[in-house]
Amino acid sequence: MRKIVRNLVIFLPSANIGGAKSCVRRRILLLFSSGGLGGAERSLTNMASASSDSYTLSSLAGCGDWSKLVTALGGKPILFGAGGATLARALWRLLRFARRERFDAIYVCGLRAAFFLRFMRFFLPKTAIVCGVRWNPSSSTRLDRAFSLIERCFGSLVDGYITNSKAAKETLERRCRIKTHKIAVIYNGVKTTSVCEREPSYEVLTVANLIWLKGHIAYLAAVKKVVSRFANARFVFVGRDDMNGEVQREVEKQNLGEFVRFEGFCTDVAPFYRRASVFVLPSFSEGSPTSILEAFSYALPVVAYAIDGIPELISGDGFLATPYDSDELAEHILTLLENPDLAKTMGAKGRDKIAENFTLSSCAKAHSEAIGAFIRNA
Repeated sequence: MRKIVRNLVIFLPSANIGGAKSCVRRRILLLFSSGGLGGAERSLTNMASASSDSYTLSSLAGCGDWSKLVTALGGKPILFGAGGATLARALWRLLRFARRERFDAIYVCGLRAAFFLRFMRFFLPKTAIVCGVRWNPSSSTRLDRAFSLIERCFGSLVDGYITNSKAAKETLERRCRIKTHKIAVIYNGVKTTSVCEREPSYEVLTVANLIWLKGHIAYLAAVKKVVSRFANARFVFVGRDDMNGEVQREVEKQNLGEFVRFEGFCTDVAPFYRRASVFVLPSFSEGSPTSILEAFSYALPVVAYAIDGIPELISGDGFLATPYDSDELAEHILTLLENPDLAKTMGAKGRDKIAENFTLSSCAKAHSEAIGAFIRNA
């Protein structure tokens, strides 16, 4: 293994506390394509803070919700797109920075950054390129078709891939023709939380940015069925609105304004998890959602469609519905609202599962081992 020539920044004050133990402290640049804050950005930022390796966090974008979060935590993110820089300018800044700092690996998340970075490897001969795949690219959408084409043509320029579900790994092998030994499956990790005894609030929580693939509009059919039988139910949507109010307009059109509350983007979602009785993720496409694991950590039962990597997470601690079947989704929600003891039992099972298999430290340790292997084989 190559010798580390120097130690750079620990990007957060809490880095390495309770993290993985390692005899070698690698220097890794974690690079995001955008400046937005979603599940991938939150989970990987938290993972880096718990790692024994030295992570520097960066983005091809300028200031955004993600960089504000890192700054609030005491970190100093590197923003290659700062000052309104063009993509070309941001990439040039990235290349100069990476050559100067001589990272052992660059761990990249986002299709755009991953595409361009693999061609920079010719100027970074001693740096391993690792791509994070945070969803299952198995659909026929333009994004998934583009991803598959890029990986089939240029996958040889990547030293390793990290997926957060077995479903995504199988897609990379089958559809993108990536060799099995180049793929590591590492589930997300979350912090353990303190959970107080809660009274049934009948709040049904969804934490997901409002985009089409998260299924909010189709979910309203299930919401309507639930409230027709359980009038005390209240549905809470937490997340950035990327649909320009389309979901809100549909709520009003269907006369559900009394039952649905929009909280918008929130950096701290803990109060919503603590108050809710049930967590629902109505997505049509997912990898291994951090929000489901967060719900379990707060002892919440989960209801979701049986798609992509979600069935790998839910077993005895929630319900899986047939994809796109809003009636079945509604029935599962009603079962939990009408049976608080069942909801409590399922939530407790989910919380135990987090403590055993999905901790932040175990996620950080698995990343350290996987990236270390990719560096050795680069």
